[in-house]
Amino acid sequence: MPLGAISWNLVWTHDIGPMTAWYRDGLGLKVLSTTEQSAVFDTGPCILVLIGRHDNGPSANPPLRGWERNQVLFTFKVDDMDAELAELAERGVEPIHIAPVVIDGVDTPRWRVAQLMDPEGNIVELCDEPVRWHPHIHA
Repeated sequence: MPLGAISWNLVWTHDIGPMTAWYRDGLGLKVLSTTEQSAVFDTGPCILVLIGRHDNGPSANPPLRGWERNQVLFTFKVDDMDAELAELAERGVEPIHIAPVVIDGVDTPRWRVAQLMDPEGNIVELCDEPVRWHPHIHA
């Protein structure tokens, strides 16, 4: 039996307050619920969950940041990269890197990605790619 769609993305956090504020106020994500040790955000077809519990996750915050830290990357689709980056800048969120995306052996960039870093050093990406661009995904 094939797997279903991704239900949620989870980020272990060591200081839930600043992380919740960054995703809520910085990225502008809608909060669905919060507890003392978690925050759940609406991200469309799945949810993003921040977990501050350490009894069922990592016991220490790794000192690594950026690509040294990230083992999994999640990307938010944006319709207008320039407008989105301007809105994020007004909220105090600046990208650490913006780059054109070149795939399929074609030298012409097809879209752009912008990488952001949350307060604990995780990279979150924005991309203005068309939805379901990959030929093996059938929407």
